[in-house]
Amino acid sequence: MTELNRKLNGYVPLKPTDRTKYFLRDFYKTLPPDGKENLAQDISGCENDETLRQLVQSIRTGLLVPLKAQGGKTPTEITPSPRSGIEDSIEDLKSQNIEPISRSYQSQLRNHCLERDGNKCLATGMYSQAHAYPPNVLTTSLEAAHIIPFAFGSFQANNSESVDRNTKIWVNLRRYFPALRNMSFTPEQINSEKNILMLDAEIHKEFGQFRIIFEATGVTHQYRIKTFSGISTRTLRDLPQSRLVYFTVHNGSWELPDPQILEMHACIGKFLHMSGQAEVIDKILEDFADCGGLAPSGSTNIADLLAVSCLAVLC
Repeated sequence: MTELNRKLNGYVPLKPTDRTKYFLRDFYKTLPPDGKENLAQDISGCENDETLRQLVQSIRTGLLVPLKAQGGKTPTEITPSPRSGIEDSIEDLKSQNIEPISRSYQSQLRNHCLERDGNKCLATGMYSQAHAYPPNVLTTSLEAAHIIPFAFGSFQANNSESVDRNTKIWVNLRRYFPALRNMSFTPEQINSEKNILMLDAEIHKEFGQFRIIFEATGVTHQYRIKTFSGISTRTLRDLPQSRLVYFTVHNGSWELPDPQILEMHACIGKFLHMSGQAEVIDKILEDFADCGGLAPSGSTNIADLLAVSCLAVLC
């Protein structure tokens, strides 16, 4: 921590809007302990201010933008991390020959999770309107929400650029959330019950945009729902007043959403809103969607725009 502070305190901003040192401090605050240790090592290994800026861009384009863009865009260019050993990490993961996932299992996966969750939304307790439900209960349209996005497991195995992009994202994900590496969670497991929550359609959207997270309470499978600015009033209205939810297996023997994967999602959500990066990345995505390229005002950051220049149809 002393070396981290020394590095960041000595950083000289390029311009008044340069938030490099604040980005890294905020990211450090929200990571789990082992992720903090890795980030501190990465910061300490940066030789100068330029490599600190490169580290920020590698996290933004190789982790945050892909996570926020899960509703329709996938990254095409990722700023390489300046940390020592990054190429070895990339090649090691590539050597595992991980296969991409497909949608062929989606319907079966959805049915498993509906059975597990009792045909109810894990956030509101409302029943699926498409299945049998008790009288006088609230119903809604339920969707299977991936915690780690489906897009992170969907890539072209015969396309070296696609494999390279996907591998870089996973190297970042496992670097700052080592629990995923320790539990051997790979892209092939994205379509598994432990990575799925059954949620009301509107809440699924807010969850995917990190405006709603599930914080661990210390009680196994009990979570506190935390919301952030920009969330719809409809969603706020439907959430339980206590904001506490408890996940349990109602039927079958399917795994519950994994606490370590949910922690990753919660950490990212906290960072995005604490740092203001949620708004920054949303603006980048909006600029791209509106004009398909650079904003006329010249306000779009080219490095960030490159990270979302390839469209894909995703859930």
